Amino acid sequence: MSGMQVTGIMNALKKVTSQMLKEGELVAAETAAEMERYAKTHKQWQRRTGHAEDCLVGAYSASAKSIRADIRQDMFGISGKEYGYYLEKAERFHGKYAILEETRNCHADMFFSGLE
Repeated sequence: MSGMQVTGIMNALKKVTSQMLKEGELVAAETAAEMERYAKTHKQWQRRTGHAEDCLVGAYSASAKSIRADIRQDMFGISGKEYGYYLEKAERFHGKYAILEETRNCHADMFFSGLE
């Protein structure tokens, strides 16, 4: 194989890799947006101040090493301590206000099928 052939193959691989990353990032962005919509419409609590619902955020990231989509609740109380996790996991609520894990599980197939 000549040097020109190797260079051509390497350039083609770079182009394919770049396209795959762009498409993977698009899948992650769409999944994150859908997870945010789902969490906000399927939550089990009543809207009072709107903070809990407004802080449900779908996010994504993509790099050469990983592509991810997630849902989180970025809520911090007056003390500065994160309490979105508390709403999700506190034993006293018995899962009544949990939405993050359900959302993630409902959208896992969408994400992995899209990447496939």
